[in-house]
Amino acid sequence: MQLTVNGAPQQVEDGTSLPALIEQLGLRVGSVVVEHNGTALLRSEVLATTLADGDVLELVRAVAGG
Repeated sequence: MQLTVNGAPQQVEDGTSLPALIEQLGLRVGSVVVEHNGTALLRSEVLATTLADGDVLELVRAVAGG
């Protein structure tokens, strides 16, 4: 299925969960803020989300420091 991740096309297997995609991208679920089709998700929602063809995701990595 085709997704858009941070503005770029991303091809993934059908039935891929959001946590699985995050891991495939080399990130950890707790280290990113996720917007799914224009809606910011709570961590519990990230864990429960299965992706669908055409979904649009924005992943922002939380970084400490100043």
